[in-house]
Amino acid sequence: MLLNVPPLNRDQPNFPLSFKTLGNVIEAVGTPDFVPRLTLLVNEVVPVNVVHIERSRADSTMPTGYRCEWIGSGGVGMDSGAISDVMTLYYDRFYESDPLFAGIRGKLGTMLVLRDIGAIPPGEFRQRLFDEARIAHECVLARGTRHAQDSIALERGLREPPFTLVEMNRFRNVSEFLFPLLELHASTSAARLIAHAAPFMHPLAQFDARIAADSVRLSKREYETCAHLITGKTVPEAAQILGVQAATAESYVKRAFAKLGVRTKRELIAWGHAAV
Repeated sequence: MLLNVPPLNRDQPNFPLSFKTLGNVIEAVGTPDFVPRLTLLVNEVVPVNVVHIERSRADSTMPTGYRCEWIGSGGVGMDSGAISDVMTLYYDRFYESDPLFAGIRGKLGTMLVLRDIGAIPPGEFRQRLFDEARIAHECVLARGTRHAQDSIALERGLREPPFTLVEMNRFRNVSEFLFPLLELHASTSAARLIAHAAPFMHPLAQFDARIAADSVRLSKREYETCAHLITGKTVPEAAQILGVQAATAESYVKRAFAKLGVRTKRELIAWGHAAV
């Protein structure tokens, strides 16, 4: 849903921006500290769990017609490794079919969009990026020029409330400060990942390809447990995500490993890699 949020009002008495935090972000431009510090600044304005930053430019050689660069992601109260795994999977498998970004890439001006996660049809896109990651709310602020489009996506977990119009107004109000910094950072540092720039496949995508190629039949729970192991979770962590006892998750692992002919998580990942 595209929102029409009023532009910056400098006369607001309680302008929601800490200039000390802003100074820390400015100091970090072009360094690995930029995204974590930007995340802290955004969290002062609008409480969040995850912040994602992307830049896209027109490029006819890319599948979508745009060269999409993941500048980085930051987390507040969420595991950075898990966030990185989700974004790697997103750019490897789903960025081309993401309806939200498909609708705004290439557009000029500033746009604020709310994603209705509850309305996303059941399937891998929703399961992998939102349900398994426990993300319930997302909004994206994007600014497009004739050279590039930069976007900042904010996400909240299942236990957090939806974004309100008041919060969105605060977020929109500080964009005049955020986007110039983001543009400068993107021009002075390498992107963390460029979608489909190389024939790289996420280990989970490799696993899926091998299952399809070999026509392996895993139960839903067996597959889900293996998927969590491949993305770095332990068996107890997978059990917690699936809402089952650890012993039950262990039984899923044993049955799946027997079907695949593997004995360890390392062998599980190698089994999928053999499909590439």
